[in-house]
Amino acid sequence: MKVIIHDLREGEALFLGKSDKDSVVIHANNQYAPCCGCFKCWLKNAGFCIMKDSLQHIGALIGQSDPLIIVSQCCYGGYSSPVKAILDRAIGESLPFFTWRGGQTHHISRYPHRKLLRVYFYGECTKFEEEIAKEVVERNRLNLDYEEADVVFFKNIEQIKEASL
Repeated sequence: MKVIIHDLREGEALFLGKSDKDSVVIHANNQYAPCCGCFKCWLKNAGFCIMKDSLQHIGALIGQSDPLIIVSQCCYGGYSSPVKAILDRAIGESLPFFTWRGGQTHHISRYPHRKLLRVYFYGECTKFEEEIAKEVVERNRLNLDYEEADVVFFKNIEQIKEASL
């Protein structure tokens, strides 16, 4: 199943809904609670958030996604705050135990190893911010247990529409 997380405005994101039937599109619009850091998704609820909103099952959804596609404005070398809030809520995708992956300590995934994490950043950013963003995505790839990450930078949303999601 393909999962697409995006921070585009409603009118700009219409092209995302034209994906195949096995796609789930999640709009990062801040219409959900932020992670409260209680870790109950790790310790009591087996991967599901205790907050009863649209992101209650986001850990499972991301855990079963292949590919996971993120469309975000590049903000100081990282995701926009609404996209980051969704990724924070997905901590239940992993277990509270550690493993050694990519020469670093990371959490063990609740779900099988997946192939592709693809991130489309848009907006103006410096070369330094692009390098930071690539490093952030690489760390996310390792944490989420994806085989590879693909990062593409676009100047504007029109260029994203022309890209193949």
